[in-house]
Amino acid sequence: MNNKYINKKVILSSYPVGLAKKNDFSVVTEEIDTLNDNEILVKTKYIGIDAALRLLLRDSDDFLFRVKKDDLIRGSIVGEVIESKNPKFSDGEYVLGSLGVQKYCVSNGEGIEKCDLNLANPELWLSGMGLPGLTAYFSLLDVCKPSPDKNVLIIGAAGAVGSIAGQIAKLAGSKVIGTTSSDEKCKWLIEELGYDHAINYKNKDWFEELSAVSDKRLDIIFDNTGGQVMDESLKIIGMKGIVLLCGSTSQYSENEIKGPNNYIWLGTMRARLQGFVIFDYEDRYEEARLNLSKWLNEKKIKMPTHLVEGDVDKFPEIFEDLYKGKNYGKFVLKLND
Repeated sequence: MNNKYINKKVILSSYPVGLAKKNDFSVVTEEIDTLNDNEILVKTKYIGIDAALRLLLRDSDDFLFRVKKDDLIRGSIVGEVIESKNPKFSDGEYVLGSLGVQKYCVSNGEGIEKCDLNLANPELWLSGMGLPGLTAYFSLLDVCKPSPDKNVLIIGAAGAVGSIAGQIAKLAGSKVIGTTSSDEKCKWLIEELGYDHAINYKNKDWFEELSAVSDKRLDIIFDNTGGQVMDESLKIIGMKGIVLLCGSTSQYSENEIKGPNNYIWLGTMRARLQGFVIFDYEDRYEEARLNLSKWLNEKKIKMPTHLVEGDVDKFPEIFEDLYKGKNYGKFVLKLND
């Protein structure tokens, strides 16, 4: 290596009880002074803040890839290659990968994607051009199939995936309704992202409002949260409708994960409950990114990215803020140089 680097990384110091708190994490340093053949050294520029991480922070073997005490916190980053002994990568290239919450990352290049900055700015490769945008794209267009005659409900509409999913459903001509956690976010969904209706699920009459604006028919329920909002929405699922399980943020911090009680309506309406994992579409990422970039440049969609600047040690605070609902779109930590 040309230089020695002092890496700063976030590890799990204790298993959270309920929502994760700042003191559940620790920041440690280490020296990086060796780069082996076929390895690259990446300097992190942006770190994605993912709600699903909470599901892995538990003292249980029930979950694949769980984070154990003193492990590096998992997370996707966009960074710049600053040294390379791998012929597939050159200094100065921007890359995307699940390399963890740390300032510097050493990788052999497996699972690393190059970011084409002609398609979108680097931070957008964690939002609209990254897994959130890809998830919204394929789950809607390949599985849910929105159309002008369909009513679409996006649960968790102001989050990383939901904020893009609603826009794609609008492009398909559907009536799009979103649920979110505040009146301010409702206004943002309508005025900035073009939702037809947005409902604050904290209001006591939220379900009555949903029933009214949907004419008591939801053809597509795109669920990012699970819990009560999804469960109540099943009461007005349309004939042969689909409920897509994209995420379950309301359940990630629970000791006992609970499913819906109102599933009987699925049988009555010949509807289906469909799981989704984005990695099934890995061979089609390029197709989606070309279309998403095109729509972005044509101003047909936005890629909401909630940037917060700071050092690596700001991650625990931002992760806590994510569960307080402070983000509009994808929460991303932009690292100070």
